[in-house]
Amino acid sequence: MLWPLARRRHLAPDQAQRLADVRQKNPESETWLALVEAALAESQGATTWDAVVPALVDGRPARAPLLHGAELSVHRRSASRFVRHLAQLAGLDGAAHRLDAVDLLEAAIRQDDARIDALATGDASLLRVVAQVAAVPLLRGCARAIGSEVSSAWWEGYCPLCGAWPTLAEFRGLERKRWLRCGRCGIGWEVPWLRCPFCAETNHENLGYLAPEDGETARKVEVCDTCKGYVKAEPTVSELHDLARCAASCSLPSKPPKAGASGASGIRRPMRSGSPSSATCSTAPSPPIQTRMSSRRGCSSNARPRDRRRAACARWHCRFSRSGAWR
Repeated sequence: MLWPLARRRHLAPDQAQRLADVRQKNPESETWLALVEAALAESQGATTWDAVVPALVDGRPARAPLLHGAELSVHRRSASRFVRHLAQLAGLDGAAHRLDAVDLLEAAIRQDDARIDALATGDASLLRVVAQVAAVPLLRGCARAIGSEVSSAWWEGYCPLCGAWPTLAEFRGLERKRWLRCGRCGIGWEVPWLRCPFCAETNHENLGYLAPEDGETARKVEVCDTCKGYVKAEPTVSELHDLARCAASCSLPSKPPKAGASGASGIRRPMRSGSPSSATCSTAPSPPIQTRMSSRRGCSSNARPRDRRRAACARWHCRFSRSGAWR
């Protein structure tokens, strides 16, 4: 009997529960949550993505992220499989097999929307979302490999590893220290309280927050009147390091919160990138394909049909020659 390799990965119970809660509260975000779920499951494939050890550049600028000018080696077969899966989830079935996965990942890591649009054959805005989600397992592997090299003195508003804007702000511990969290690579870094991560505004008169209409005070949205940027925030006892918790806190990241206070209209996420990393992606040798032997000796499930027929014919001749029924 021949059977294919099982490729489906399952989420941890706590991650699955968080996503289920968000689905119940935001049924309109099903496509986005399906992409997040796929990225979380793919990130658990440590043997595939943890093998990517970035070659860091010496002498990079002090305010540049760690991946600035770095070279990442990507397994093309694994990347193509994952990108096709995401494209199908997003409804880009026609373009799924025509995408160059390595080029798309490099454009996503560089936050180069113009390059992503050039690769699109359909809805370019939808491909941008797919590209950013596709980069999550790769960037999480980079974070596990070199995340310990992030400087504790990093106070910039963009991620110290990949250069993206923060997805979430955390008020951590009893001291209520303010941390920013990257939704792509999962890196967190501590920043001062009164400081906009997007324009570095420090005047308290231009910094405020929005609270939910139901009176909940735990979660809020930090806003800046200078640049009209915003970031969602919530208290936590420990790190919010996984994408499921970011999704549970932010729901749909591209959707701005309702303006429930005067002067809060027009808030938006910055159109420009935080700090493009200028990283490059090269093709690495793909890991060997794992095979399973069928119940009949000498026939692999990955063998070509002609080879399987030859193996079956050889077994037939051997069996009848031993029994004497055929000479």
